[in-house]
Parts: sequence; structure tokens; C-alpha cells
Amino acid sequence: MYYGYGDGMEENKKIVPTKIQTFIVKMNPVAKGRPRFTKTGRAYTPKKTKEATDVIAKKIEELRGEQIEKGVPVALYCKFMCKRPASMGKGDRVLKTTKPDVDNYLKLVMDACNQAKVWEDDSQVVEVLAQKWYCADYQEPEVQIQISRL
Repeated sequence: MYYGYGDGMEENKKIVPTKIQTFIVKMNPVAKGRPRFTKTGRAYTPKKTKEATDVIAKKIEELRGEQIEKGVPVALYCKFMCKRPASMGKGDRVLKTTKPDVDNYLKLVMDACNQAKVWEDDSQVVEVLAQKWYCADYQEPEVQIQISRL
């Protein structure tokens, strides 16, 4: 449930999010890498980060609706289903408590959404929920993205 807060002069109003769209990208999640530098000091994005951003952005561009207008608040929900290590054996999905950090996965998704022009700017994202999991032995890795207009 979402609550909007006014200037204190009125009662809290309940805001119900309007689901925009859900995207599922079949890939092992990739965390955003730190910028790298050449010997001359020029910064660049690591290849793995660039490729993953492009894959997610392309999938979103294929399926997205209209761009969310500037100033409209957005909620972003992501579930990162990572490849299950062989050492875990068979079983159901399990929360992933190892590196990389969930915020680095999230940064890559937000960059991909910027690239796909889902919104004017990612500063519009006011609410985030992200989880990282190891897949069950019968699942394939994927990135699940849901974008809601608040």
C-alpha cells in the first residue's frame, strides 16, 4: 500500500500504483561494474557491464509502452534470479546473500531503463524493491523488472 503525504493540512491520501509493464530478460544478472581507466586517464565502462545494459535495454525497447512523462513518480521492482552454483546441489530457489550487492544489479537495470527511454530521468524513481535469488535447479537465470507509475 502506498500513502501520499500532503502539506499536513489534509488527511493522508491513499495512492494506488498503476502497473506500467513487466519485463523478463532471460540472462544471468550482471552487476554494474566500476568505471575503468586507461593509462592516459580516460574512463570507460567495462565490456561486461555495457553488453548487459544493451541486452536489457533492447528487450525493454521491444516491449515498452510510452515514455513516462517528466516529473511523474515511478516505482521499480526487480527480482534477480542468478544461476545456481553446482555446489548447492538440487533444490528450490534460495535468497542470495553473497556478492555482488543488490544495489549494483539495480544500477545496471536503471541505466538500461534510461537507455531504453522508459522515463525522462531515473531521478523519477521514488520507490525501489529488489531481491536477489539463486534459481531453483529447474529454473533458468533471469532478470524480472516491473515499473509502476505512482
